[in-house]
Amino acid sequence: MPRTTLVLDGLWYCLCPSFSAATLTPATSSLIVGKRISKYNRLSVLGSSPSSPRRCLSNLSPKPADRTIMIVEDDAPQDSAPDFMPDPQSRHSHNADAQDRNVRPGALLTPMERLTKPPPGVPKYFKHLPSHRLEHRLQERVTRHPRVLSATQILRVLILDRHIRPEMRHYRGLIFANSDPERGSPHAVRELLKEMEENGIPADSGTLHAALQVLAVHPDYMLRQEIVRTLRDRWLPLSPAGWHYVVAGLIRENQFELALDHIEQMERKGILVESWLHSLLIYYLCDFKEFDEVVRLMRTRTSHGLEMSPRLWLYVLDVASAASHHETTRYIWRQRVELRYLSPDYPLCSNVLTVAARTGDTELAASVIRFLVEVEIPPKLDDYEKMVEAYAVSGSLFSGFEVLCKMHMAGIALEHRSTRVILTHMIQNRILPRDAWAMLKRLKASKLQIPLGCAKVVLEMCEYEALDHPSVVDDGIAFYKELYALCPERADVSVYNVLIGMCRLARNTEAGMFLVKEMAALGVIPDQGTFEHLIIMCLEAGNFESGYMYFQDLLGQAIRPSDEARAEIREICSQSTDPFAARLKQHQQIQDGSVGCLVDEISNTHEPLDSPKPDGDSFHGSGQSRAEVQQPVSHRRAAAKERRKRRRRRLAIAQGQEEEGWLDYEPGGLIPEDQLVTEEQSDQKSG
Repeated sequence: MPRTTLVLDGLWYCLCPSFSAATLTPATSSLIVGKRISKYNRLSVLGSSPSSPRRCLSNLSPKPADRTIMIVEDDAPQDSAPDFMPDPQSRHSHNADAQDRNVRPGALLTPMERLTKPPPGVPKYFKHLPSHRLEHRLQERVTRHPRVLSATQILRVLILDRHIRPEMRHYRGLIFANSDPERGSPHAVRELLKEMEENGIPADSGTLHAALQVLAVHPDYMLRQEIVRTLRDRWLPLSPAGWHYVVAGLIRENQFELALDHIEQMERKGILVESWLHSLLIYYLCDFKEFDEVVRLMRTRTSHGLEMSPRLWLYVLDVASAASHHETTRYIWRQRVELRYLSPDYPLCSNVLTVAARTGDTELAASVIRFLVEVEIPPKLDDYEKMVEAYAVSGSLFSGFEVLCKMHMAGIALEHRSTRVILTHMIQNRILPRDAWAMLKRLKASKLQIPLGCAKVVLEMCEYEALDHPSVVDDGIAFYKELYALCPERADVSVYNVLIGMCRLARNTEAGMFLVKEMAALGVIPDQGTFEHLIIMCLEAGNFESGYMYFQDLLGQAIRPSDEARAEIREICSQSTDPFAARLKQHQQIQDGSVGCLVDEISNTHEPLDSPKPDGDSFHGSGQSRAEVQQPVSHRRAAAKERRKRRRRRLAIAQGQEEEGWLDYEPGGLIPEDQLVTEEQSDQKSG
């Protein structure tokens, strides 16, 4: 019968895309670019005979195990036992010969052999199991629990002890085993694929997909691209599992854009994205704070009716609330916690409440408080303060006051910081103190107890407005007279300090004296802040004697004035020639020991009356200003200077408006008169 010639043209490859010429010829196209070995040293898959050279997996020898498969030649006859396990003497002599040739013994080992330790011996019961049982055990183990050590133990029995020729399934099993997260290596997979090609064993679709699974655990971008290109060149489709492995490798390499693009391609092809890949992508995106993409992926996942683990929900809620990402935090809380699918602990609830407070999300804040009450965790002061902040940021001042009242009725005392967000909101939005006081009256009418801190914050708003609007003092005094009908608590010294400070800024001495008499009548003991307000108010009003007397009362209570008050007293007294002002300025409790204070004292005591005074901007002709010599003052002193500057500016503007003809000014007064005469004559001629 004549021999037929097989023509491997394009039509043949179209009809048989998985066909490879390696099944007919020993030579195959190299997957890994490298030097081809001689055809006399290759082992064909077909035509194996007992007299043909026998090959084995070199990493199955008891030498230091490497996780790659290396094919070695064995020219010994079949009936003689091959020297797979050389004795220590031959190994020692081999190393000695290498030393004689000036070659280090370690250089004869592969890199993997130098890095890994010898694996433990093969279990004894393996020797009693039939080969098919070991083959099944190999495939089952590497699929469920890929471990390099287990695979090499089984292959050592099959190939070294029972002389079973390595086939594709053995290579595939060892490639699968390199998915081991501890001992697996992409370098081992590259060497295995190269060894298969050198020995004429074509890598089928399953083997290449096994390599992709390894690269999903141990990423290698170049090798992954080569495998995908090989699959495409052989017209082998990428399975759904292969798509997952490719995306997982991209995620581990932090190539999120490519990973998302591949996921979109999978969705267009109708491939369902497994939950483990979706969770892996979300975990990595959370590490890089890409919460916008995280919430988009989670919404897409839930819209398709696919579930995510509670552990993933809690993790994303934790990191998103810690990063103050409002959209992600709100979405997870509404989807899982409100429906009671999740039960976060108190620290996590506190973080969510912080996010709601900063963004003004009152619904989320109220939901967190309800959840704490349901799980029998009593809300603390910080929780109520965050709730108040949420209402203040959202613009609902009335609800913020209401929360403070309910907190007071729950037995939680208000602190000074509890009302800071209320005051900030009132200042930023320019809310009138009358409107805020009306809100407190409405809450009182609704049977709520108004804490003293709520009334105090309204009085603080009056103090803030007193500098620009002195008439607000009348409102502040009226609020004080209604205070006992509004709040069940008595006004303490802090309330009087706010009111006296309001009178001082408005320069209303009469109202300030009224409040002092109220304190004396009600037995309220003044503190340091009270005396400092009174001293400065008297000094600014020009009554240095009363200021000095209040200063003596302050010292009588063994209280030292603050640095801000001392600086302001020195500044006011330095501008007056009153003897009480001089006594205040030169008092040891007012002097801070700075160079400027000592110079003032020396100049006032030893300077002749008829001597010319030095320039105010210089210090004894040295060219340094007094501000450069003195120590820096506090922020409060700078604020006081700014307030006085603003008052002087208002007075100057009012004085300028009173001047005759100031409001009748018209622009154009800078034009020369001769130019005006010329223009008038030209206008008459044209007319």
